[in-house]
Amino acid sequence: MKSYLLVPKESFETHARPGVRGTEQGERVLQRTTALQFMISGRAPDMLRSLGLRSATLPGRLPEVSTPPTPAKSQKKTAKGKKGGRGREGEAQLVATEGPVMEPAAVTASDVGTYRHMPLIGATMAHFTSEQAERVAKEELGRDFEFIPDTVQLTFPGPVSAGQLGPRNRGLSSLVNREWPEECGINAAHAQGIKGAGVMLGILDTGVDADHPEHQDRIIQFRYVSLFPNSPQNPARDVRGFDPDGHGTHVCGIAAGQFHGVAPEVDLYVASVIESETIRTSLGRVAAGMEWLLHQFSRPENATRPAVVNMSLGFPVQAPPGVSDLEYRLNIRALQTLVRRLVDANVLPIVAAGNGGAGTAGYPAGFPEALSVGAVDFARRVASFSASGVVNQRSVPDLMGYGVNVYSSTERRCNNQAFYERMSGTSMAAPYVAGLAALYRCRSPDLTAVEVRDLILDNALKLPKNPAGRSGRGLAVYK
Repeated sequence: MKSYLLVPKESFETHARPGVRGTEQGERVLQRTTALQFMISGRAPDMLRSLGLRSATLPGRLPEVSTPPTPAKSQKKTAKGKKGGRGREGEAQLVATEGPVMEPAAVTASDVGTYRHMPLIGATMAHFTSEQAERVAKEELGRDFEFIPDTVQLTFPGPVSAGQLGPRNRGLSSLVNREWPEECGINAAHAQGIKGAGVMLGILDTGVDADHPEHQDRIIQFRYVSLFPNSPQNPARDVRGFDPDGHGTHVCGIAAGQFHGVAPEVDLYVASVIESETIRTSLGRVAAGMEWLLHQFSRPENATRPAVVNMSLGFPVQAPPGVSDLEYRLNIRALQTLVRRLVDANVLPIVAAGNGGAGTAGYPAGFPEALSVGAVDFARRVASFSASGVVNQRSVPDLMGYGVNVYSSTERRCNNQAFYERMSGTSMAAPYVAGLAALYRCRSPDLTAVEVRDLILDNALKLPKNPAGRSGRGLAVYK
């Protein structure tokens, strides 16, 4: 059995059409729509369905879509696809889950596979149990789609081991005050009533403990994406937030915790896409998590609200053992396309640079679409573990965040006693910057994601005492 992510080749080099800017009152509003698709993307689910693959999603209504006119060339291409399940020629039918995917009956010998269409990122996941169906699909769709094997594993730059920075400091309660230094501007923002209200913050991580004291007073939209996102036997689930690892809970606490968070009033959307036992994920899981986030962000009530996404995961520059260079490059290009879809949707993606030290920068930190974050301590010294380097002529990181011995929520004991813990890593620095981005977007919700990115970079506090190339534009602060 093989699983693939089918991505239109045209989308690798092309930005999707953004929503219409402006209203009748002349306000600067970027309407987020579900039109972040390419006209040809609907061919994949049509073709797979004609081969007998079953849909692994439960059809449901999506927000209204402003479908751009179909060029004559695109009409000619799409006319070749099957019409079952589509509307007028040239218009892809949008389907997605409104709730948890229903688990179907067990796979039988006659099954040839399943597919999961993700219209908001313009991609389709396919899970083949029939070699013949796989071969025919590649013959029919190979000219317009890349078949990217969902086999390459990603890792997240987890917290640095305690031995490098002294023992971890565990606590069973929150601190009296937030520890953010005055220079970062967080306390001043809070004093002005700017705490992230109205902003949507998406987190792709190991999950979140929704019942930890740091998070229990809010409703957290949560989705668990299984290890096998293409398989209907392991459906994604919308449930009460959980986190067997604690990493995601710590990240959420830094960005948005009630007692320690940078932006405690944001609305949290958390997708668990990293398995706690292996600390691994895959392109398919990340894609499914992004699709779910965009689905949430694109609902009619959310379509004009500002949004930020934090990702603490990554690829190294070189292919890992056992993976061909071609397959690896396809995974990286597809990952960049997914990150670009966030920017197209007016969502600011913020990513951890990694914990390998100087000369180890990878992806998605190396993508120009992402805002990559390295780590400094509270004395503004670059952490030895903080990744840096040049990736495709792009210097990484873009800027720095506090990422050494940061106090935040982690887990709870069986008797419901909550833990807080100090952790270090660029995984801690990234949500600090994501929280700052939420403060900026709260203050100026009419600014686009790109404009907020530029504002953060322009306001960065210079760090001249650190080695060249290690600290980007400086320390991210709120001004």
